[in-house]
Amino acid sequence: MAKLKIMSFSMAAPLARKEAVTDYLQRKGAVELSATEETDRLKLADLSDRYADFDRALATVNAAQAVLAQRCPQKKPLTAMLEPRREVTAEEWTSRGAALEDTLAECRELVAADKKIGDLRAEIVRRQATVDSLLPWLDCDIPVSSGFTKRTARLLGSFRAQKTREEILSLLAAELPERDCVEVEVVSSDEIETCLAVFCLKEDCEEIENVLRAEGFIRAPDCGEETPRQRVEALNRQNEAAAREIEATEQALAEKGALYEKVEFAQDYLSAERDKTAALERIPQSERVFFLKGYIAKRDAKRVAEYCESHFDAAVEITEPGEDEDVPVLLSNGFFAAPLENITGMYSMPSKGDIDPTGYMAFFYYFFFGMMLSDAGYGLIISGVCGGLLLFKKNLEQKWKNTLKMYLFCGLSTVFWGAMYGSWFGDAPAVICREFLHKDFNPLPPLWTDAVKDTMNVLIMCFVLGLAHLFWGVLMKGWTDIKNGRKLDAVFDTVPTFLTVIGIAPVFFGLFVQDSIPEDYSPLGTFFYHTFMGVHTALKGVSTYILIAGVALVILTAGRSSKNIGGKLGGGLYGVYNLFSGYLGDVLSYARLLALGMATGVIGQVMNMLGTMPKNPVVKAIAFILVFCAGHAANLAINIIGAYVHTNRLQYVEFFSKFYEGGGRAFVPFAADTKYYRFKEEL
Repeated sequence: MAKLKIMSFSMAAPLARKEAVTDYLQRKGAVELSATEETDRLKLADLSDRYADFDRALATVNAAQAVLAQRCPQKKPLTAMLEPRREVTAEEWTSRGAALEDTLAECRELVAADKKIGDLRAEIVRRQATVDSLLPWLDCDIPVSSGFTKRTARLLGSFRAQKTREEILSLLAAELPERDCVEVEVVSSDEIETCLAVFCLKEDCEEIENVLRAEGFIRAPDCGEETPRQRVEALNRQNEAAAREIEATEQALAEKGALYEKVEFAQDYLSAERDKTAALERIPQSERVFFLKGYIAKRDAKRVAEYCESHFDAAVEITEPGEDEDVPVLLSNGFFAAPLENITGMYSMPSKGDIDPTGYMAFFYYFFFGMMLSDAGYGLIISGVCGGLLLFKKNLEQKWKNTLKMYLFCGLSTVFWGAMYGSWFGDAPAVICREFLHKDFNPLPPLWTDAVKDTMNVLIMCFVLGLAHLFWGVLMKGWTDIKNGRKLDAVFDTVPTFLTVIGIAPVFFGLFVQDSIPEDYSPLGTFFYHTFMGVHTALKGVSTYILIAGVALVILTAGRSSKNIGGKLGGGLYGVYNLFSGYLGDVLSYARLLALGMATGVIGQVMNMLGTMPKNPVVKAIAFILVFCAGHAANLAINIIGAYVHTNRLQYVEFFSKFYEGGGRAFVPFAADTKYYRFKEEL
């Protein structure tokens, strides 16, 4: 449970080895590169064109993968996400990368084929729109665009309404009474549209069209030298040919499954090369040498330095970071605590003066998670699934190992608390015995007590555990002060707090203590009750004196940073108020341990009750199985999220606030951020 020692890393090497060095560092993933400014002798290389080339190639490959996912989807099992990345040696990586142009050509063809399908479908839509517009004109047996005679003209068009021949002639007669050489023929008419042909003298054509346009007249679509029917038939033939071409192209794309592996390698390779190019731009160089600096974990420093010096003719210097340097943080914990490093990271990495809180919160984290989920059946499912995957999936990635380990420990804690509360899929054992075996018997009674029935005693246990959690945080504050050379602060920040809270605790717990315990209490529950009552009674006799001593020490020490008597006294009184109000809210916050545990248990019992409502034994058995499976699956899914969220909250708000500042920066090494491949060799 510690932060790894981070060292400053500096290297100078011949310019000709710059690519080889960055390749090695990227594969190793052990050095975090720092930005280096230009000097008179060292300049930054401009590799923007190279970066853009990789970016464009990566965009092509990503587009090809999207086409494959749509046209040739892969069927993967649910556990596929747990499969490790494929292993590749440095030599294979380099040789396959050198032959990447063939893959890029295939990707371009793939994208072009998909674009062709899109274009053909767009053309079909456009042609179909033309066909739809020509359908009312199918009875017109002459081309739309053709003239009529030397002296006469013809207008073909439509109105977006139903009109008769007489209405059109009346309109023209009223607007153009002197133009009497006009004939109208209705081609088709319905409630939506009226298609018609207007015959007139050529010199009158423009005036007549203007009058008709004022009433909403729209010219018919141009069919060229074909009649509307001929045009429709031609368009339909073109659409049929396009549909056949689309089908053939889609069939060809559906057979491109073998390209998946090539595309995935290209994605990883191009992404890594793009990142490497960005790193090369940040490494200054002269005409003959380049220089880089960064940070490296002390455990890796010697091995990396020796490799670089022996393989690249480099000069490497490993030194202690300066006091004013922004040194990154890298955590290293054991089997039990390592799965929770991500929980710490989500809050904030430790600052320079902080200790790594991961190991110190691990026990309480798992303990509280199990107390909130609190069903042994659910815990068996979680721990069984996670333990099985850890046991039988040998090559899991480290991130999946940590996730599964975390939920394995959470599941075991859930089994413990479910057994303590007697909750096995709610009250399923008792319900099965009562409803199907006709015996009023619970084969799995609580080892301690039923949290749903005995809420007050469970609530007291939650407060006791919460107080222990808070006191553990106060101890961590004292330990942090001691490590940072503030031994007097360690005493003043812990002892007054312990005395004050212990002094007031009997009064607080006296509000919840019951005078007697339930008759059906288990032996373990009876032991817990009498132990607590013994401690409570013993403290009541001396709690007043402990409280007075604690308050006095708080008043004397809380304002010690002030330089005058008034400031010290005011700071002390404020410290007393802050201590009482803060700890009251903090301790009450642990009531969520009971609330979420009861929610899981009550919902589970309701599901069991719903499953046994039918009277018919056969129907009841079938209903119970269906409701049991669906209801408890939903209950587990909902409450595992609640347990995760509220367990994190207890660590972040109640525990960390006692000693942890955070604000550190995570160690981010220069590495190949790949999705499908990982390097096989250990360099």
